[in-house]
Amino acid sequence: MATPLDIGLIAKFDILFPFLLIMVLVYAFLSRMEWFKEKQAVAFLIAFLLAIMTLMSPIAIRTINMMAPWFILLMIFGIFLLIAYQALGVSQETITDVITKSHYSKTIVWWVIVVALIIGIGSLATVISQREGFVSKLGEPTDDTVAPTEETGFWQTVVHPKVLGVALIFLIAMFTITKLAGIAPESISPK
Repeated sequence: MATPLDIGLIAKFDILFPFLLIMVLVYAFLSRMEWFKEKQAVAFLIAFLLAIMTLMSPIAIRTINMMAPWFILLMIFGIFLLIAYQALGVSQETITDVITKSHYSKTIVWWVIVVALIIGIGSLATVISQREGFVSKLGEPTDDTVAPTEETGFWQTVVHPKVLGVALIFLIAMFTITKLAGIAPESISPK
């Protein structure tokens, strides 16, 4: 029996959203480049061809379909956060200045990039895990243990000492480069 909440027919159009998303994003990116400003047809053709190529990869389609709700939740959270700041009396100009002109602007951009990468890599890992499996190599379960699952294998990989060591080295390298690239207050001479 058909119900108003039956979305089985809409599920057949799951390739339409990734196609349109890739086409619009690539076209928007290319149209902002200087070389493509006068060649809009070439930019559209490249965007269309990349969107068609996306349709050839089921992993890309599933990854985009899995990422989209998380990015929507991220945007909704950001909008609610801005509304909360304005409800507490912070003006829109102050919020805009902090996001664009203050010394916190680079930190905000890096946090957004990190969250986007986590969403993207997590979605890709989930899609690949669902397609090929990611089962732990614990061996056969005994009577008192539970059979290994994909989630168990994933967490064992994440908390493996080699993976944690590489993450620590990357964090140390990131903080070192950040501190070395910054201008030290002592190097600025007073006028």
